[in-house]
Amino acid sequence: MANGDKKRLLVVDDEKPIRQLLARIGLRAGFEVDTANDGVQALEMLQARPYAIAIIDLMMPRLSGYELLQKISTLDPRPVVLVATAMANGDVASLDDSMVRRVIKKPFDVNAVAQALIDTAKQIAEQQALAEKEIEVAPPEVVKFQVVAEAKPVDVQAAAAEPETKEPAIEEPPPHGDR
Repeated sequence: MANGDKKRLLVVDDEKPIRQLLARIGLRAGFEVDTANDGVQALEMLQARPYAIAIIDLMMPRLSGYELLQKISTLDPRPVVLVATAMANGDVASLDDSMVRRVIKKPFDVNAVAQALIDTAKQIAEQQALAEKEIEVAPPEVVKFQVVAEAKPVDVQAAAAEPETKEPAIEEPPPHGDR
């Protein structure tokens, strides 16, 4: 990621060593990183400024990761969410997959986390570029086309059977020099 193109990352975990490690991984992967020690603090930060990605621990005091996910679902814009958890696969299966892009299992591989962040940032950039391209490509005539498409169908055989009528000739005024 280029310097002016840094994505914002929010790391939310109640365990300071894990929070610091994830923040360091994010910085090394090229992100602008903020951290929150619980869901309440994270929600305040998310409401104050937009983040491209949020890494959220599920088990936290005050406001759990599950509750935070519910609150994030109402934000606009909302970050892409990666979940960091030591929970079993069955517990993670209950997560809303429209909200959670990836699950990072604790203990985690530092390189795998960095790669997940980079891949997610690339996916976000590709989706934004595609959305911008669709907006740029849409011609203003689309509205006209929709209106024409809604017109009543024409009976082609009946129209072909009608005798041709000639339009009356319209006399044009003489040019200015012929007065």
